[in-house]
Amino acid sequence: MNLHGVTVSLIALLVGNHRHIIAGVAAFQRALPNATPYSAIHVHVVRPAQRRQIHLSASDSPLNYDDEDFFHDDDEDAAAIARATSTTLEGSYAARDLSGSDVRLFRLGYDLILDTYAGSMGFDEVTDWDYYTQDEDGNRNSVEPTPFDASQPKRTRSSSGSVVRIFRGELSGKLGNTLRARGMDKRVLVKEFSGKIAKDLASAELKSVGRLQSEVCARGNDDARNGDWAASAATRYLSGKTGASTSDDDACVIKLLSILGVGRSNSKDAAPFVGILGRLDLYDFEEDVNPQEWYSALKVGPPKPDSIWVVYEYVGLTTLDAYARPPLARLDSLPPQRNFFGSVVAPPPLPQWRERANYVVKGIMQQSLQALAFMHENGVAHRSIGRNSIILSSVSQDKMEASTPYALVPSRLVVKLADFGFGGPISEASMDEEFRSRARSFGIIVAEGSSSVAITNFAMAEDLHALGFVLLGLLLTSLAEIPTPQYSMPATDEDSLQRLLTEIFDKDFDEFREYVAAEDIWTNLVSLLDENEGAGWDLLKSLCFARERAAENKDGFSVLSARALLASPTFSSRR
Repeated sequence: MNLHGVTVSLIALLVGNHRHIIAGVAAFQRALPNATPYSAIHVHVVRPAQRRQIHLSASDSPLNYDDEDFFHDDDEDAAAIARATSTTLEGSYAARDLSGSDVRLFRLGYDLILDTYAGSMGFDEVTDWDYYTQDEDGNRNSVEPTPFDASQPKRTRSSSGSVVRIFRGELSGKLGNTLRARGMDKRVLVKEFSGKIAKDLASAELKSVGRLQSEVCARGNDDARNGDWAASAATRYLSGKTGASTSDDDACVIKLLSILGVGRSNSKDAAPFVGILGRLDLYDFEEDVNPQEWYSALKVGPPKPDSIWVVYEYVGLTTLDAYARPPLARLDSLPPQRNFFGSVVAPPPLPQWRERANYVVKGIMQQSLQALAFMHENGVAHRSIGRNSIILSSVSQDKMEASTPYALVPSRLVVKLADFGFGGPISEASMDEEFRSRARSFGIIVAEGSSSVAITNFAMAEDLHALGFVLLGLLLTSLAEIPTPQYSMPATDEDSLQRLLTEIFDKDFDEFREYVAAEDIWTNLVSLLDENEGAGWDLLKSLCFARERAAENKDGFSVLSARALLASPTFSSRR
């Protein structure tokens, strides 16, 4: 039997602290205040494996859908497609970053100081395999290997080293003082991208986030729309270096932070992505840097040559991956609380299951889908959605507030998509050879440089598919009712869930429901998803099998969009 495959890249965890394996840009562990967590971005992109032919086959088995309510009508379809494929947003400010983040350079010490080293990131090489037989005429016939045969895996992984370092810092000087006077958070997150792969990721992220920021900044702000923000940002570095005033750009940065949600009291006012303020220029600093002083201050080596330093808004370091654990297990991992006399105090009991379920569904799930809808409506595909690329933040200064086991108020939760290193304009999807190969595996033929409803639909469906398995894993973990903190649960990571649904249950969600219902820890979850005639299961099925649905409609004009899925009764029913 011959085999061939395609390589998929995922940014993943390299190492954990002394007690916890942290996947994703995770929060600092309060149990170990002096420990350094090693973090990761989750990225997902398909690349051809060396000397292997790219070929993936979609299943021929029909899918039983009954989700027409999740599709736009023809007029809405036309508008959605126009937004997603537009390259001239008044038409899409794709050609330039109106927020100025792509040209704004901060100076170390003058504009910004680095406080602490947070961790490092690398990536895993993951290969999805397709198997086939070949007859005497050279014709290939795809076959499905036995799911339990370890010698014929559908997916394999190999790890790389660190390519990105993460630091916490804060804006200083007049800009920092102004932010503090206004009660706004002056903290920032800074990432150092070193090496060709990482620098390519940084460039792609600057482009994708710049496009999204251009959209939100240009709405209702004439100065940004006219290019004034970008103009002032371009002069910031030289002005600061020569002693001239940077007050004009300071005002633009403050307005940008406000638009992103800094200082806002309601999550509805925050942009649904992690914003970029600009880059940190270390050219002058690198010439005089003392490695020993740098190490003494930050406990890591000095800046790496020719690296790119990107400055982000500070939204905390807690990802969905850190939240996606049974609450009882999370509660057990918290450091013990002590009273005035030093005695250990028992933690408060967990909130009622229904209250927590409402927070997960109407808070985390709904905001995640809203964030994806915003991206797609502004013409950007993420292409790397995973538990580690969804940040759980808060409207308060304590960014961990909304991700504790006791968090129950969705309006205080801020969900933001992060890590756009493999993202890009939906309108340019057909330029990517790997995208064309993935589409071909679902029967969608894409010519390089072409555009069509089918291409747009499949580009968005890939993100919906990835988010579907993330949210499915979230439900199975965060709403599991385990009897003890040490209880061993069935596997709930995306790889395992995808294997269950596609290989074991042959994409039959009814059979998967029976599998979930057989576990006592998920009894209440099954009842929740069964409400409104199984609306929860329908939502998950539409997400997880979005690519199959896009393939079924490749010759039509209906669009399965994130915005349409938000109309699910799952989000509107009272609990």
